[in-house]
Amino acid sequence: MTWSEVAGRLAPARTYWLGTTMPSGAPHAAPVWGAVTAGTLHVYTDRRTVKARNIAVSPRVLVHLESGEDVLIVHGLADDLGPPPAVPHVITALAAKYTRPADRQYLPENNPDFDVVYAIRPTSSVAWQLADYTGSQRRWSP
Repeated sequence: MTWSEVAGRLAPARTYWLGTTMPSGAPHAAPVWGAVTAGTLHVYTDRRTVKARNIAVSPRVLVHLESGEDVLIVHGLADDLGPPPAVPHVITALAAKYTRPADRQYLPENNPDFDVVYAIRPTSSVAWQLADYTGSQRRWSP
């Protein structure tokens, strides 16, 4: 599997599960929205959230698509890109992706509480389809 194939699977997803590690070592998972630009997944949040506080301590993350039958899991590092105005191309991509009228209030351009954007720098990924678990397993690493 190539990174281009992984990014192509990430791009259309509406919601991602972001896994982080709490300072105690306990896992934490939270749904997030994001957009793929130039082959990189970007997610955003409020720095006061548990996930952002976890990333500040340890940037190691995993991203999982919603499906348990068509699985894609990406391990990587969350790179803090600063506030949304620092990455206008990401804000544009988010606005183009989340177009439902009810979505607007949850986008960084319309909600000042969203004050950090992360680029997920991948280190590896694994994918499979439940219907053909042994035949469909694929991995990517740089």
